[in-house]
Amino acid sequence: MDGLPFLPGFRFNDITKKNYNLSAQFKWTNGYALPREKSIGIGKEPLDVDSILYAKTSDNAGYDPTLTYGKAKDPPISIPESHYEKYDGRCLAFNGFTRVTVLESPVDTYRVRHVKFTYFLVDDTIAIFEPFVENAGYTQGCILRRGPVPNPNRKNRTWHWSDLNNGVELSIYGVTYRLCNCDAYTKQYLSMQGVAMAPDEQMPGDPYTITRHRLTQRQGQQATGTSRRSVEEDRLKQFLINDGKVLRFYAVWDDDWLDTVERKYFIVLYYLTDGEVAVFESKVGQNSCGKDPFPVFLNRIRLPKDRNLLPATFPTIYLESGEEEIKEYYQPKDFVIGNFISVLGRKFLLYDCDQFTRDYFKEMLNINQPGPIEVTEPDSADPANQEKYIPPYTGIGSPEDTLQNCFSLMPKPPKTLDFVTYVLNAAKKLRYKLKLACVREEDKHREFIMAFCLGNDQMTIQEAPSGKNTGFIKGRFMSSVRLRKPNTNVDDQMFYGTKDFAIGAEIWIRGAMFIIVGLDLWTYNYMVEHPHMFTQEAIDGAKKYLEEEGLLNKHQEKIESKPESEQQENEAEKPKTKDLFGDQLIVENID
Repeated sequence: MDGLPFLPGFRFNDITKKNYNLSAQFKWTNGYALPREKSIGIGKEPLDVDSILYAKTSDNAGYDPTLTYGKAKDPPISIPESHYEKYDGRCLAFNGFTRVTVLESPVDTYRVRHVKFTYFLVDDTIAIFEPFVENAGYTQGCILRRGPVPNPNRKNRTWHWSDLNNGVELSIYGVTYRLCNCDAYTKQYLSMQGVAMAPDEQMPGDPYTITRHRLTQRQGQQATGTSRRSVEEDRLKQFLINDGKVLRFYAVWDDDWLDTVERKYFIVLYYLTDGEVAVFESKVGQNSCGKDPFPVFLNRIRLPKDRNLLPATFPTIYLESGEEEIKEYYQPKDFVIGNFISVLGRKFLLYDCDQFTRDYFKEMLNINQPGPIEVTEPDSADPANQEKYIPPYTGIGSPEDTLQNCFSLMPKPPKTLDFVTYVLNAAKKLRYKLKLACVREEDKHREFIMAFCLGNDQMTIQEAPSGKNTGFIKGRFMSSVRLRKPNTNVDDQMFYGTKDFAIGAEIWIRGAMFIIVGLDLWTYNYMVEHPHMFTQEAIDGAKKYLEEEGLLNKHQEKIESKPESEQQENEAEKPKTKDLFGDQLIVENID
């Protein structure tokens, strides 16, 4: 039937065939639809067109592939591996040590420093590194950076891997290193190169490090019998048991317990979880001293009993004390009603506590807290009702200016004189002749003129010119100032005045004693017209002095010799009299 032509009536269907499905024409690869080779037809029957069963076999016995594909190429020649590719990243590692001499040390004479010696095969360079040791006392890390190291035993040669072995001592820039052991790769490489490897040596220990380690272990064993873990467990246990439990005390603080002016009330809290203390200002309303309220007086801290009790060698000038320096802190047993506690230098009196605190002391500490203490308010608790007093003079500035700061925050200029009096008497000055009390021989011939202003009670002293050469520069000795009497209190306001000036009177000025030896005629006339401002002895002495000098008689005769009309004119005008201290004329009104 296979030879029948493909014509209708010559083809017969297979009655047993039931599958007429058409196979897929594409296959999916990486999300793309690609055509697939069609090898089966409808119902998955094989197609004769694509089958190789009917392919004719050819005779390949005399077939020469070179006629079709050409001559085959020769295999590639192998390139030898370079030195860099062969030894890149490969190193020889040794462990060694060096001894360093220690000078002027009573503990040890030398130190042993362990090093790691690395030799790089790619370029024959060496690097030396020292592992870090805690509390070694010297700088550690890289000792020698990677580079060629000259060999002192071979001129113009560097250290080579053939010179390395266990037990070999290398001299590198004046320092001798001894190699003790190496790793497995180093042993294998040197053995393959024909080097007989010496056995490994044990690294010696550093005597100082060993001694320090033993001392640390001994101190740790003697410090406490419990380990760090047990201490942490105790703290955790204390926190879990006492979490939320606080002892509450009521305290009072006085600025001065002996001389009470005001009292402030506080609440002292002791936290049982960690033993810290906090102080808060009371809100009951008892603090009526007029100061601004500050709720938090002291944050939570472990309160020391005496913060100044420090070791003698502690540098308090630039360091603050910590837990290592302060050994004693307040504990619950120290808080008893009636006791004083020191809060960073301030004394607090405990006068009461709450009920929980009383029960805790009784059950846990077997301490019965006393009853509350009645704190009485001082009689003068209100600052407004207190007697005010002026503080003593501090010596800064004038007493009058300093006194104004006690009356107001914005001080005003002091009123030291009457303005009307000053305007009427500003030009009136009493003039006296002074001499220094003879202390030195060269002060014997020095003469001074004192002018006392009646308007503001201020004095001016000038050294008068004289014909004798005293050796001192003439001119102003003291500027205009209101002079205070010696050996008097600053608050008494005692100054030199008109009643202190008389012939022969002594005046202390700037540590020197002056004696009044004369005065001018205008001063005497003013004393006569205002006797209430001077003593009678001063007026009599002035008159006697002027009579001895002959000035008083001459002046009276000159006035009496003039006619009455001229005398009246002279009274209206300013009188002109010759000054007894010099050739200058005084033109002043004595009215």
